[in-house]
Amino acid sequence: MNYFEGIKTLDELRKQYRNLAFLHHPDRGGDTEIMKEINNQYERLSKNLINTNEYFTDERKEQEHHISEELRQKIEKIIYLPNITIELIGSWIWITGSTYAVKSILKEEGFMFSAPKLAWYWHAGEYSKKSGNIHSMEELRDFWGHENIQSKATANQLN
Repeated sequence: MNYFEGIKTLDELRKQYRNLAFLHHPDRGGDTEIMKEINNQYERLSKNLINTNEYFTDERKEQEHHISEELRQKIEKIIYLPNITIELIGSWIWITGSTYAVKSILKEEGFMFSAPKLAWYWHAGEYSKKSGNIHSMEELRDFWGHENIQSKATANQLN
């Protein structure tokens, strides 16, 4: 089965991976063999999309490979956490919801807390803010686009 059919960009690939991990990760009740296949397909397609991008320098290709792998690993580490919402905005992972109970896990995984946004975030590699502007979550979503997932525990509580 091709889990990433029709994917043409790294952003589409990363969003689809997060959705598939949400559905098939063993910590969420999914099947280990299916998750292994999803990981293999993700890795192959990620490498292909990066290596065939004519606009990427060799340095950028190496950076994108690193980011793709780190995003996959981070999502796998937190996808099972209850009562949180995982949101991918660009190459940043944002966590909202009932995070107080899982804050030690988020810290352990390298997530930082943004008090102005009341959200936890993670980004691959070094990052330094170049402007003094503070953007709202809505501004970030509008500029970079976003994908949002509620944990199954949260979805069940709403029903």
